[in-house]
Amino acid sequence: MEGLNKERLRGRNFALTILLGIFIAIMVGVLFNLIVSYVYEPPEYDKVCRGAGATGPYPVKYGVGNEQCGNCTFSKTLQEETDACAQESGFPVYDYDDKGCTISIKECNMCNKEFEDAIAKYNKNTFFIFAAIGFILIIAGLYAAPLLVQISTLPTGAFLVIEAAAKNFDDKLLIIITFALLIVAAVVLALRKLK
Repeated sequence: MEGLNKERLRGRNFALTILLGIFIAIMVGVLFNLIVSYVYEPPEYDKVCRGAGATGPYPVKYGVGNEQCGNCTFSKTLQEETDACAQESGFPVYDYDDKGCTISIKECNMCNKEFEDAIAKYNKNTFFIFAAIGFILIIAGLYAAPLLVQISTLPTGAFLVIEAAAKNFDDKLLIIITFALLIVAAVVLALRKLK
């Protein structure tokens, strides 16, 4: 059996080349994931929402029992403000009176929304990073001479491009356009190479 570069591989050597190529492909994929996550760390909830959980959205002050609060009422206005805050992807931080009853909303804490926005931006940026690395590996696999390099780089490149899409699936139009361009470019390069 001949590889794309006309090297002769038979029997055991061919099987060993395929197995080693698959192993190297997996290791290269993991390596690029580790490098990207080390160099470009994802946002962490605790860093974006420092102390946000300490004053969570509870209608009764933490540590104050109902017997001490007496007849606390959660007014219609307060409920509407709470609902409006929740619709904006925030959570209300309440003010309390001396009995521990909620009297108003101090603020609508938007750190959850900020965290979601930070994750969306991170996913979009890593999409471009993985798509670029994946495409470069696909090109390297098309033009590399040894079959081992082809077996290692082509699937790794394809895996990284697919992983990029999976991480950024919220922005479907961006993925469709980028995938279409990558597919066209890969097919054109492959047809030129295989002539």
